[in-house]
Amino acid sequence: MFAGIAFSQTNAAFAAGQQLARQAIAQTGRSSAQLLLLFCTAKTDYQRLLDGARLVCGTDTIILGGSAAGIISHDQIMIEGAPAAALAIVSDNDNITFSRACSELIAQNPFLAGQQLGAKLQQVVSPALLLLFFDSVRYAGNLQNPAILNASRPILKGLYNTLPIKVPIAGAGLLADQEFSSTKLFYDAQVQSQLATALLISGHVKPYISNMHGCSPLSAERFTITKIFEQFLYQLNDEPVTQVIDRVTGSSHWRKQTPVTELALGFNGATSCKPDDSSSYVTRLINGILPNDEGIILFEPDFREGMQIQIMQRDPQHIVAQTAKQTRALLKQIKQDQHTPIVALYFDCAGRIATPQEARELQQQLTAAKIPLLGIYTGVEIAPIGNKSRSLDWSGVLVILTTPN
Repeated sequence: MFAGIAFSQTNAAFAAGQQLARQAIAQTGRSSAQLLLLFCTAKTDYQRLLDGARLVCGTDTIILGGSAAGIISHDQIMIEGAPAAALAIVSDNDNITFSRACSELIAQNPFLAGQQLGAKLQQVVSPALLLLFFDSVRYAGNLQNPAILNASRPILKGLYNTLPIKVPIAGAGLLADQEFSSTKLFYDAQVQSQLATALLISGHVKPYISNMHGCSPLSAERFTITKIFEQFLYQLNDEPVTQVIDRVTGSSHWRKQTPVTELALGFNGATSCKPDDSSSYVTRLINGILPNDEGIILFEPDFREGMQIQIMQRDPQHIVAQTAKQTRALLKQIKQDQHTPIVALYFDCAGRIATPQEARELQQQLTAAKIPLLGIYTGVEIAPIGNKSRSLDWSGVLVILTTPN
């Protein structure tokens, strides 16, 4: 398997699409690609970018991707202007295959969308990894109303309900910008909102995946959700959630932040974890406060009454330390397993754009290991935790594709 990555920051979308496809394919050392992952920010003309890439690739190449709030390369973090990126992958034989599916049901019924994706891919032999990309935003937000989001949990549940065997699922809920504008996805020749897409990679390839959010519990105290609707959380332990957080943190300063920068909510998604290991926690970003401080707005509408959660703290230094530690561990494991790393994908929460030190740490380690990197800033990150894949907030999910030596 061969991979090539290209980046562009030009406003001329059609030319950028051509440049990205041409350069990414050239990096593989081959004349064509089986797969092209294509991402860009909201300031790009999506259709023109896709048309340019398609003209170079031809009709046989699978093209997937879509919106990104920013692009991470091996040495840059690109947010301003119209950055875009492409990853081309080629397999010289039939040992590695790529299968894709899409569903337009995400806004109406995300569970059925997941089922539809799984049903279209259930005949694939020897699946190694499923990459899931979906539209995070159902209704764009404005000054008067918060954005309404698509829940990822039922999509994953629908996939697991349909796929015949367990396969690791990684990927992202795509986000166009930090204002929750409308999101777009690429699917072959389509540019569309309210879409969920899946890519199943099968054969002689092994993914190594790590979740690196670096959030840790503020205390050991657990709280039961007693009133919630969709992404709007009102009560913990039958007490207003805003008052609970005020009491636990000793301050109401967090209420003025949108999103809340130092706090999150979370639960331990694994059966056991080491005291210094935050990777087993599933976190939820607090987007802001409801009118009259009657509740908080979570990024994902998947918490339920009766769930026990903890108040999490976000420490940038801890995030960088966890990124460094877990990346080193992943690279060490790849070496011990005698696998050859081909390419790295990084799905990083858009909320961490303002503190990019962890992305820079990742860039340095992967550059030193000579592993090409394509990263995007996202709305939701997806990675295996415990016995299944889960959606995460304020996280960085690193996927390194490898082949056996």
